[in-house]
Amino acid sequence: MRRMFLTLLCVTLPILVFSQQQTEYNRKGDDAMRRQDYTDARLWYGEGLSQCDMYSIDQLTKIWQENETMRVSMRSLMNKCLNCMTVRANERDTAAMAKLVLYYSEGIGTPRNKDLTSYWSRQLRQAQRGISVQNPEKKPVEAEFFAGYLYSLEAPLGITIGGVFNRLGFYVRFKSNLSSKSYPYTYNSSTHRIVELPENQTYSYDHKKINYYAASGGLMVKCTPWLYTSIGAGYFNRDLLYSFTLRDQMGEPKESVWAKNLEDSYNGVIADLDFTVKIGKTFYLSAGCSTLEFKYVDLNVGAGVFF
Repeated sequence: MRRMFLTLLCVTLPILVFSQQQTEYNRKGDDAMRRQDYTDARLWYGEGLSQCDMYSIDQLTKIWQENETMRVSMRSLMNKCLNCMTVRANERDTAAMAKLVLYYSEGIGTPRNKDLTSYWSRQLRQAQRGISVQNPEKKPVEAEFFAGYLYSLEAPLGITIGGVFNRLGFYVRFKSNLSSKSYPYTYNSSTHRIVELPENQTYSYDHKKINYYAASGGLMVKCTPWLYTSIGAGYFNRDLLYSFTLRDQMGEPKESVWAKNLEDSYNGVIADLDFTVKIGKTFYLSAGCSTLEFKYVDLNVGAGVFF
């Protein structure tokens, strides 16, 4: 039950946190708009500019157009909107191109500029013709690849690599503690005995060690420009080993041996669930877990780069 609770917590908590972060500023901005508190709305929608949120940009543009008294205090925000749309327009985003035409023709957050108005109007027409001729629903493929380090308590050495193409992609992962200790015996924790030894053999427990490795892969989904989630499956092996000292009839130590704990060793098919947050254009942080039929849960964190 405890392992199941940890797994459910690992799955649901990041979703709730990220969902709340993604929509809170727009929700509070909409509440302020209904109250006609445009100063408060401006502040909330302004938070969305760090992600170039198009809904936030649309609402800030609406405030600028409908409230001339707000324009002096909004020039810095509208300049950020302009920068966001320029980046998107250079990636052939037609909605951003249309916004740039509006901004330069009406002087929203920037002086009117006929040359730039004409330029982005031509770019918009060309982009629209290209989409209609090729395929109305087809978008250019945007590929990004990533690689990073993965850490968990029992497998401190891990690596994840993969790629995302527009919204969907893949990942491949390997993690281990680089331990491959051999064990000539097995230990039954219910009887507290080393299985292969005779009943009259005495021994004492010394310490434990874990042999651990896992390999998996699966689907990577780009949920927002900065949030990714991945789900997959693979093979997992965890051997819990005990070191014992065998003793003679006088109780004197003879030799040290290793035995595998049968009840707390696992192997088989595992399921992965991870969340990745992109920081800027290059770096990322991740957190997630792997589980084997809810019997064993391995939490992990990671860091890496997109390229």
